[in-house]
Amino acid sequence: MTHPYFERAGKTPLDNLIVLVKPLANRLLVVTGGDYDNPPKGVEIIRVQATRRVSFASRVLEQASVHVRVLRLLLQLRGEIDILIFFTGTPFPALLVFAQAMRMKCFIILAGVGSSAELKAIKERKAPNQLGDTVITHLTTACERMSYLFSDKLIVYSPSIIDQLNLHQYDKKIAITHRHFPNFDLFRFKSDVEQRDNVVGYVGRLSHEKGVLNFVKAIPTILRAWSNVTFLIIGEGPLEGEIRKCVESDATSGKAKLTGWIPHQELPDCLVSMKLLVLPSYAEGLPNVMLEAMACGTPVLAPAVGSIPDVITDGETGFFMHDNSPSCLAETVIKTLENPHLKRIAANARTLVESEFRLERLADTWGKIICGAEDE
Repeated sequence: MTHPYFERAGKTPLDNLIVLVKPLANRLLVVTGGDYDNPPKGVEIIRVQATRRVSFASRVLEQASVHVRVLRLLLQLRGEIDILIFFTGTPFPALLVFAQAMRMKCFIILAGVGSSAELKAIKERKAPNQLGDTVITHLTTACERMSYLFSDKLIVYSPSIIDQLNLHQYDKKIAITHRHFPNFDLFRFKSDVEQRDNVVGYVGRLSHEKGVLNFVKAIPTILRAWSNVTFLIIGEGPLEGEIRKCVESDATSGKAKLTGWIPHQELPDCLVSMKLLVLPSYAEGLPNVMLEAMACGTPVLAPAVGSIPDVITDGETGFFMHDNSPSCLAETVIKTLENPHLKRIAANARTLVESEFRLERLADTWGKIICGAEDE
């Protein structure tokens, strides 16, 4: 079960999870809304559509409507579902309690790193609906923490997330694994990073929590130090119009390009054109695009949050930023481009990903998690 506002950017992570779980299931249903389509063969899709609302009251009513429809669906499917996996979003407690009453075991995948980073993004955004967003975030966080009590398993990507989310009281129900395995036939090394043009890129959702607006604001400062740098921004989201205005302004000197959404199969060519991929998020779990860039031999600059420090060692397999403010981003990007060891760091990163993030290693772990729940 995905978030009701599922977006195209989540397709690859969801497809990866399906590849891992499908061999373990007699029947696999995906309950989703939004833009998920073309699932792997043999998967049944059930749509629960939701509309994004702006005002506080309308958002609460929309959430209530979605939950009522999901509860009705679970009632119809009682006796047919053994395990319910919540992906890209923690459900409210009532949904878990109801599912448990229908004798369904409930797993929650916790990919994020809590609400503090989201609250920071809301505060810095200074949008007209800031108060409503803050209230909803606090309420949602409280409900999520309550939901953990009613889950059978909490799946986290790495031990570091246990500390960041303060989950030690749930140690007995925590399973540590991920669902990341880049397609190494598609994402592969093609050119030495030192031979590439000075292209600095961003790939991801164009939203405040991703820090992409801070990155765009850092571009003029970077250009004053490195006039021969160009910038490639790939993605879609609520900030697309604002970011397009920034990259088309005189401040970027025509050196920045916003592509919008691109198909996943076109992403490798973009990544191998970059000398540096910047992920300036306020919070992350374990970004797919980070692993895909590393597989392509493209260095990554990212925050030390979520599971990223379990993959990146600063100056060895990638680079960390101290914070994602425009000034810090500009300074760190310039320093990284000047690093004389980019070739070695890119090679280390590629070797790490190719050895640690393979389907065969993950399949065994997911088999133990799913089959262990069935045995219980």
